[in-house]
Amino acid sequence: RGHPEGGLSLLLLSPRVSSGPSSRDARRGRHSPRLRAPTLSTTSLRTQAPVILMILRVRTPSGGTLKLRVEPSLAFDAFLTQAAAEAGLPSAACSLSLNRRESLSPAPGTPLSQVGLAGGDLLYLLSSEPGSGG
Repeated sequence: RGHPEGGLSLLLLSPRVSSGPSSRDARRGRHSPRLRAPTLSTTSLRTQAPVILMILRVRTPSGGTLKLRVEPSLAFDAFLTQAAAEAGLPSAACSLSLNRRESLSPAPGTPLSQVGLAGGDLLYLLSSEPGSGG
């Protein structure tokens, strides 16, 4: 049925929680909430866009692989900072590459999706830091 203001209504079942201990819990000296029969409540149906994450794999200079869950809208420079931090390296000495030779260098603030990266891509973290293995 329609909501009085014209919106949609959603009927939700939510369990009621009892604050008293069960007899079994009382004998054991424990207190835990018990579920009772569900109660009915009505709430307005709101649409909220789901957060879409992609997993990007990053091969570190030491040979390890990081799996980072990020939003496609994350800025490339923020992702580089995150990947370098996870690898224990300063981001100023790092760059990311798809082929271990050419560093990706988009404009600051460019979202990952506009760089052409997609979920599952393997990037290489290149470092000019001495002793980093890269």
